[in-house]
Amino acid sequence: MKKIIATLSLFAMFLSSCNFPSAQDSGLTAEQQAATIVAQTLTAAAEENPVPLASPTAKEEQPTASPTATGEAATIQPNVTPTALTGTPTATILTVDSNTNCREGPGLTYAIIIVLVPGTQYQMIARTADNKYWVVTEIGKSNACWVPAEMSNAHGNVNQLSVTTPAAPTSAAGALQAPSGLAYQYSCAFNGVNSDITVSLKWNDRSNNETGFRLYRDGALVVELPANTTSYTDLFAGSATVTYSYRVSAYNAAGEALGGTISFSCQ
Repeated sequence: MKKIIATLSLFAMFLSSCNFPSAQDSGLTAEQQAATIVAQTLTAAAEENPVPLASPTAKEEQPTASPTATGEAATIQPNVTPTALTGTPTATILTVDSNTNCREGPGLTYAIIIVLVPGTQYQMIARTADNKYWVVTEIGKSNACWVPAEMSNAHGNVNQLSVTTPAAPTSAAGALQAPSGLAYQYSCAFNGVNSDITVSLKWNDRSNNETGFRLYRDGALVVELPANTTSYTDLFAGSATVTYSYRVSAYNAAGEALGGTISFSCQ
């Protein structure tokens, strides 16, 4: 292209030295006529040798999320079908303060299924109409058993629990067994008139169908205790020279089974 321009420039100088029609004939001076010829020549050269134009590079458009009303990018939510809540009512949990028999039905005629222990939570699943017994399971397990309300702690709205009626016993509870291994520790403190006597008693529960236990001192009933009880402390004022005897029995609607007798004196 530079060579063409140089050649045309020389050609223009040559033309300017030539005899062109006068300005009066064409209306143009010799220099103007030469410039016109050069321009026409350049235009013709450009048409014969066009310079290709660079093709614009297409930009990749990045997809954008449609803005929400707050100006934040919208989040695509998956289609979720809600599921209905099932199972036992919320927060119906049972605990016990001491080892407690949990039976296959409400009463001592039913066999013991498990022994509930302190420090463990149990799921409540049903109740009797009078709220005297709860039906519970170990959490995560399906075997149900019955426990007296008076011997347990219910947490939650128990009125949400369904009312159930027990079936007849499917296994024998066994014969009532007398407690064994009765043992004691005692202390005697003179109070100016007689002695303040403290006796701590312990025994073994050998039955699984007792209503409770009866503690006797010198043949007289001192106290009735609930089922599964295995200890009691007796406080009384007595003579340091007297010998005292104790005996514990298990009892239910069928009768009473008396254990052995122990004796002591403060001397």
